[in-house]
Amino acid sequence: MFGAMLYVNAGKGHYVPAKAAYDALLRSGHTGCVEDMFAVLKSPFWQWFCRAEWRFLLRHPQLERCFHATQDTRFTAFLLSTLPLILPVRKAFMEWHEATNPDFILCTNFLGGTIITAIAKKEKLKTPIFVYAADVFNNPSAGFNRKIDRILVTSLIGTENLYRQGYSKEQVVFAPFPLQSSVQTMEQLSRQQARQMLNLEDRFTLLLNFGGEGIGNTALIEELGKRGLAWQIVVVGTLGEQTKTKLAQLARSYPSLSIQSPGFVTNIGTYMCACDVQAGKAGANALMESMALKRPFMISELLHAARDTKKFFARYQVGWVVRNHRKQADILQGFAESEEQHEAMEERLAKLPISFDSDQFISLLLEQVQTCLLSDNSLL
Repeated sequence: MFGAMLYVNAGKGHYVPAKAAYDALLRSGHTGCVEDMFAVLKSPFWQWFCRAEWRFLLRHPQLERCFHATQDTRFTAFLLSTLPLILPVRKAFMEWHEATNPDFILCTNFLGGTIITAIAKKEKLKTPIFVYAADVFNNPSAGFNRKIDRILVTSLIGTENLYRQGYSKEQVVFAPFPLQSSVQTMEQLSRQQARQMLNLEDRFTLLLNFGGEGIGNTALIEELGKRGLAWQIVVVGTLGEQTKTKLAQLARSYPSLSIQSPGFVTNIGTYMCACDVQAGKAGANALMESMALKRPFMISELLHAARDTKKFFARYQVGWVVRNHRKQADILQGFAESEEQHEAMEERLAKLPISFDSDQFISLLLEQVQTCLLSDNSLL
């Protein structure tokens, strides 16, 4: 079976699950491809715009929350399912489809749910169109399309929200979270083992994840330094020169802290195993990988698409959403100094009603492909 994974280049949040699904598909003995959806549609402007807009809004989270909230409507969904039907876009997609001939298409961005589904149904293609709800706890209303064959979501809160949007129980599939290959196939390590492997000290460790875009704030580090805490701070992500300089200044100013900044790393799972708490913006992949490796997460900026993460934390008590750096420090210090809190957190993380396995994700997806194809054949 040949599966096409289509992503939108708006940060790593959509490419990573597409690649994870593709890797798992290969491991299962099948084959496929991973492609930028707007490259497939020969739409270079939108390919550029999605990346540029996302990078800009990540740096201005308050603007992101306002802008995306106003755009996240059924009217937007109507436009997204209508405008792609213009001939050049349809022609580009059909040329790609004929050349690739996929057995199914998995879109890891909500735009694919509306755009690709609209074209496929207009052209009367039998290829099942699936959407992966990359935001985990929601899928934008702007991505709503009643003709989507299946929408896969990895949380119970996500299924509840999709049902409220109007998707049927047949369409919504509760699936395992598709871990990226480096985390899926890694050896499970204790904190001490991971720290030794990474040449880190064996003390309370905070992992600050600035992500592939390298966007983050050092105010929390400064606050922890002012308190004289002897913690280890590890900063990962694509760090700019200004951030590197600031981290070096903080290391000199607060010698009680051990500040490590390896930058962008390919073994992020090992760093997660080495930490006691991970913190950063609410990227779905970093958050869920942290949950898979049984590490709590502190979110410093909650973006519109991730708004229901707060509901998730309130329900399961496996992390915090705190913007103020002093309050962040208070919570982290209390957690670090309480063995009781540590034990309670480990128990809650072990009981999360979420499975984390890209191989199981693909196995379930292929079952759904067969179900869709059999359903189509029965209508002939």
